[in-house]
Amino acid sequence: MAERDVNAASRTARSWPARRCIRTSLPLSVEEVGGAMSGVSVDVAAVAVVTAGGAEATPVPDRRAGWWRAWRDRFGLAEVCGTLAAVAGFAAGYAQAGSLLAAAALATIGEAIGFYGCIAVKTGAAARRATAHLDGWRRLAAGAWHAVREQLASCAVAETVDGFLIRPGCLVGAAWLLRPLPGGVWLGFVLGKAAADVAWYLLEASARRGVRIVGQGVITRPVRDHEKIPA
Repeated sequence: MAERDVNAASRTARSWPARRCIRTSLPLSVEEVGGAMSGVSVDVAAVAVVTAGGAEATPVPDRRAGWWRAWRDRFGLAEVCGTLAAVAGFAAGYAQAGSLLAAAALATIGEAIGFYGCIAVKTGAAARRATAHLDGWRRLAAGAWHAVREQLASCAVAETVDGFLIRPGCLVGAAWLLRPLPGGVWLGFVLGKAAADVAWYLLEASARRGVRIVGQGVITRPVRDHEKIPA
């Protein structure tokens, strides 16, 4: 009888969903009613269950670290390639013509080639992996749609405004304003590129959110009064 009670108590203690156990110094004594096994004590520590109120909190993921990893995986290498191409284009344009307009134009073109060349390679590889289960024209169509939905649509919307207006204007304006300073042209290039990059990423994030909403079918058309709603 005593052994059954001890086993039942042990199974009950193991089955409790406790995240943390606290040992106490109170022993458990078991006495059989008949007195044959009176005084038998079991040196088992009592278990105090710590409920959800006192349980250890689940660590919260760092949103900034997640955002940084997502940006690095998606745009890190492309940004490096685009920046190197922009520096080369700006230097070539300013050295040859001595014109900030020519330098900004070549920097914008060079950055677009370097940035979107890298984006195209990574997007094509991702689309190929995502459509590995298909073949023929179905794979080609599915890969094209995957590339447009995941990357190209949002980048195209952002680049339409950035490439023709924001980036050349920021580069020319910042370099012209800081031109009297020592090294002001290159300082203006750095500041102008930083400002244009911030604007581009804001536009790209907004466009990507719109593409995701459209793709998920969240946008619904309001029902007119004269339209019949199917039962």
